[in-house]
Amino acid sequence: MNANPLPSRTREGASDKTIKGYVHDVNNFLEWWKQTEGETLNAEYLRNDPFALNKKIIQDYVIHLEKKVEISTVLRKVSALRAFVKFLQATKIIEHEPMHALRLPRKAEPEPHGLSDKQRSRFEAVFQKPWLDTTTKRKRTKEVEENVIRDAENRLVRDRAIVFLMLYAGPRVDEAFQLNIGDIELKEKSGMLRIRKGKGFKERRTSIPLPARKALQEWLGLRIKLGLEKDKDAPFFAALRGNSIGRRYSIRSMQNMIAEAGKRARIEDPVTPHILRHTFALMLRQAGADIETRAKMLGHSIETASRYGAPGEREFEKAASLLDHAEAA
Repeated sequence: MNANPLPSRTREGASDKTIKGYVHDVNNFLEWWKQTEGETLNAEYLRNDPFALNKKIIQDYVIHLEKKVEISTVLRKVSALRAFVKFLQATKIIEHEPMHALRLPRKAEPEPHGLSDKQRSRFEAVFQKPWLDTTTKRKRTKEVEENVIRDAENRLVRDRAIVFLMLYAGPRVDEAFQLNIGDIELKEKSGMLRIRKGKGFKERRTSIPLPARKALQEWLGLRIKLGLEKDKDAPFFAALRGNSIGRRYSIRSMQNMIAEAGKRARIEDPVTPHILRHTFALMLRQAGADIETRAKMLGHSIETASRYGAPGEREFEKAASLLDHAEAA
């Protein structure tokens, strides 16, 4: 490494947007350092004086940020700086820990917001019949009309599978997007969902309740009927229109479909994939699933999870079975 400003760390699997944001935040710190210390922070500088990077100066930087940006931005920039320090430690440029016991501002956590039972009933009912475009002014032939109806019915089966999976198994939208055929295991009385790259690039497995299993099984049957790829690495949720048929159904398309469903159900607040995930978490809690199992099924981290051991598939199946008859519509 030369005497130029220190490079940022990149993380395997991180998106370009994540990497750019990380580089931007680290460069902000390096610029502040130069303005404050009158020196350029680089590898040579730290090798000569590693303790120049210490808790006091980082705490000063946090205080500086608090005066200029929102708490969420402060925490994001500190997170980038923490990752940068780990890079310095991994490359043996420093060996001490300059960020231990930092005083950080606390971000007020909003109350989890999910659909009420009545809203969920309305929302699920939207997926009972296909969505047909009735605004076209051009008269359709009988054959064209039949094709339009069939395509709408096919999309309904896929979209219902997406929504019911999110509502009853709780994957994030990017996790649903990344699902492959081999990640879904359906049996007569149980089902397992494998998330290969969850938040923090962690893998997890969780059970699938009956309402989601039924919707997923119907979609799998339709996939076979349509001749879509069967390989275990093929995208589970596939596009069904135009030149994109068979390709991975995009995150934006999922978001738009869920938002449209919320409008059709006449739910006042916008419905998003994250709202469906919150709904799943709230249903689990109301059904009596313990906090440790809920955290593991959602891919969250809680202190108590490490104290009492991780729940296994039996616990997941028991918790998921609590929602087998919770279908609202």
